[in-house]
Amino acid sequence: MKLRQILGVTIVALAFTVAIGAEARAKNSANLALYHDASLAGSHLASGTYHVRWETHTPGVTVTFQQGNKVVATVEGKVVDRGTKYTNNAVIYLENADGSRGIQETRFGGSSEVIVFKE
Repeated sequence: MKLRQILGVTIVALAFTVAIGAEARAKNSANLALYHDASLAGSHLASGTYHVRWETHTPGVTVTFQQGNKVVATVEGKVVDRGTKYTNNAVIYLENADGSRGIQETRFGGSSEVIVFKE
């Protein structure tokens, strides 16, 4: 009987750990639409939808832009709290000297924190 109790507690604890891990991963990823071709840290990102994942190492962050199963860019950025919660995901562009666009920062709905690539 004790073995069943221990096994039951172990299964519940394992399920809880997996659920917490999945929730943490979901908070560090989002889909992001680029409405313009843009450059980011030497990588060209064509307009389209990207799955963006980031790993924080305060205050820095490593960000991966992925389309389908292909990683298009992995870049370093910085997390900055703007003090205002954004309602939608958004990309803030800057204009490069040659007239092309670069990605300056990304904003994610429900958060006041942004990821800044260039300031």
